[in-house]
Amino acid sequence: MYAGAYPDRVSHLAVLDGVTVLPGLPQTSIHERITKWVSQLDKIAERKKRYFRSVAEAAERISAHNKRLTPEQALHLASHGVRRNADGSYSWKFDEYQRARAPYRLSPDDHIALWSRITCPTLLLRGKESFLPDPETAGVLAHFRQVRLVTIVGAGHWLHHDKLDEVLGELYPFLGI
Repeated sequence: MYAGAYPDRVSHLAVLDGVTVLPGLPQTSIHERITKWVSQLDKIAERKKRYFRSVAEAAERISAHNKRLTPEQALHLASHGVRRNADGSYSWKFDEYQRARAPYRLSPDDHIALWSRITCPTLLLRGKESFLPDPETAGVLAHFRQVRLVTIVGAGHWLHHDKLDEVLGELYPFLGI
């Protein structure tokens, strides 16, 4: 969004598996979006907080969610992703309410208008096994002036965790590093 609003301030744009708005998706009415959002907030409020006995147990949970992580990566992520509670247990640091999709997001047409203003070279990296749709198939590429899509095989949404060397192998030359 920033690169589209201020194209003269961005020399290179790299996006890691982050194109989540797709052209042609119908926009639901505002009352439907607000109703869905409030429902999501209610469900989050009812959810029990997850506690772990140790950082290693939290690492096991991360590994179960992403089978591509090495045990060392999972332990690193867990050690930085949990906080110790007063009772000695651990819980995630992130704000659960960030999972709720706010009802006042930009429309697909707004995103397209911003993408079309981006003048710098743009690199879209995606994980082949990501849950997000392929930007090429979804018709996203047509809205960028200078875009290159690279698909990292064997990587999911966390492609920088799954295939760091390959991601850096694309980013460094693109950014001139």
